[in-house]
Amino acid sequence: MVTMSKDTIHNEKTRESSRESSSQWAELIGELFDRLTGKGASVTYSFENFVVDIPRAVGPRGQELGSAKWTINGRLVITAGAHM
Repeated sequence: MVTMSKDTIHNEKTRESSRESSSQWAELIGELFDRLTGKGASVTYSFENFVVDIPRAVGPRGQELGSAKWTINGRLVITAGAHM
């Protein structure tokens, strides 16, 4: 019988949630580019003290991979075009 600690179960759920979230973002961005391509459109996002907090990660052998905290101020402009 294999038993897991609460921390291990929490870490597994967090990793799975992160993978699902990343996949959803990738799909959303792909759809956005598909809709913009060839239409001369752009999307502008403005950020003011937008904080992205990446929690501490643990590698497969239990080693700490670190964490990050980013603060974003400014604009992100996404423009898509068709190239031939």
